[in-house]
Amino acid sequence: MPADTPVLPPRRYADLQLLALRARDGDVPELKLSAKGVALLEALLAQPEAVSLSSISQLAQRHGVHPSRLTRLSHALGLEGFKALQTLFRDDLSDSAFYSTRAQRLLEFGETPRAEGAELADDRMLWQQEMQNLSAAVEALDTAQLARAAVAIQRARRVHVVGLRASFGAAHYLAYYLDYLRDGVQLVSPQAGVSVEQALRLGEDDLVIGIAFRPESRMSVDYCRLAVEQGASLLALTNHSASQLAALTELTLLAPAEGAFFFNPMSSLFMLVELLLSRVARDMGHDAVLALRQREALISRLHVE
Repeated sequence: MPADTPVLPPRRYADLQLLALRARDGDVPELKLSAKGVALLEALLAQPEAVSLSSISQLAQRHGVHPSRLTRLSHALGLEGFKALQTLFRDDLSDSAFYSTRAQRLLEFGETPRAEGAELADDRMLWQQEMQNLSAAVEALDTAQLARAAVAIQRARRVHVVGLRASFGAAHYLAYYLDYLRDGVQLVSPQAGVSVEQALRLGEDDLVIGIAFRPESRMSVDYCRLAVEQGASLLALTNHSASQLAALTELTLLAPAEGAFFFNPMSSLFMLVELLLSRVARDMGHDAVLALRQREALISRLHVE
């Protein structure tokens, strides 16, 4: 069977994409979908994260349809029901083709922002969407959770910060400046020879700060899960409340990352890290100032540039 032949029922997210593209041109006669049904399928494909994380009622409300429409769409695709359709989206978000699939839907389903006659329209639209992520992070910020997180960081005997792949930059930033404020901070990095087994040394007086966006790094999740099993506390920084990290703890801070980006937008995550660092420093008061002065004095003495 040729690689570009539509498959019914679809077995992968890529099959859904191909079906939608061919159905748009009327090239799949065996697919009994109306124009509205095709439009609904395309709308779902343009927002795979929302489909994978929402209930059928939430998704129906988001698209202005009755939940039965989603069930009928699933049956028209040859699937047993909405859960089977949702599984295709969830599997895609967890596999190694996450970014290429996102790029394909941005290009083929028209989600990449366009505006006639505006040379910088795409860039400005992305900037606006990132600003919306920043605003959403602030509006949805649970200040009680932020306060609890700051207290947990100060009271912990040791703090391990783990965030790999795309999240490593934020993890390094957080660990670097936390080390200015307190002792016992360690950045978990395979490059530094730190492996999952290091979590075995953690106990109930320790804290792990796990950072992971979809697709979540398996090592990050495994490290956090093992730490929790050892009795350590976990602070999760993620872009969705249904993440694997969030499922491991009651202490979660969310950094929304929506929009037509080829890769994960990170501005809201770094802002969240800055808010967390500022809260810790503010709570520490003069102790934070003293810690910073000691570090600056050492840097000066060692002529570190």
